[in-house]
Amino acid sequence: MSIQRPDIRFIPMSTDPAKIKFFGALMPALLLLKASPLRFIHFQLVKGYTPRVDLSEYIQKEADDAGRIGDVLVFVHRWNSISFDPFTFARAKTFLKRATTLIRRRGYAAEPFDPLSPDLNLPKLAEKAGLGNLSPYGLLVHPEFGPRVILTGIRTNDPIDISPRYSEPGCTDCMNCLRICPQKPLQSATINLRLCQSCAKCLEVCPTGRSSIK
Repeated sequence: MSIQRPDIRFIPMSTDPAKIKFFGALMPALLLLKASPLRFIHFQLVKGYTPRVDLSEYIQKEADDAGRIGDVLVFVHRWNSISFDPFTFARAKTFLKRATTLIRRRGYAAEPFDPLSPDLNLPKLAEKAGLGNLSPYGLLVHPEFGPRVILTGIRTNDPIDISPRYSEPGCTDCMNCLRICPQKPLQSATINLRLCQSCAKCLEVCPTGRSSIK
């Protein structure tokens, strides 16, 4: 049964964009290195190579979903586990670098945005692009993969037409995420995002997309 969403105040991890970018790239890289040093090295090597393929075919094959809102392309990369998947984060970074190169090869401008870029609110843009809707935490809940996704984006004047592969909303307002949160936002109406970095219980408990995990 769904209930009305509470008005939650979010305390940001940092107000310094440089710090957000640095730690947003460092922490997933360290998790990947810890999980598999060989795959970490593999991703570092392949990021420097972009195959000569058609852009539309590359997006269709390598992105799990994609949409467009204005001059920004938004890409969805699904996790392959319930808990945070550093391999998907690395795959998303590789995809972003290659897609940016492919657009520039076509003669268009391309400004890439990493998954945790402070320059754009990718979840909000993804919602506007028809890729799902937002959870009470402001995270995108994809209709097929739930909140267990990585988002990347590219601002470009390339006229390529991209449409989402799914049309339903994702979040059902079941509030499981708020009930399980150790910060008890249903009582405090406050969430400190710095404390979320080592938790992710809200993502694990979300029922949307659980059946799609490989």
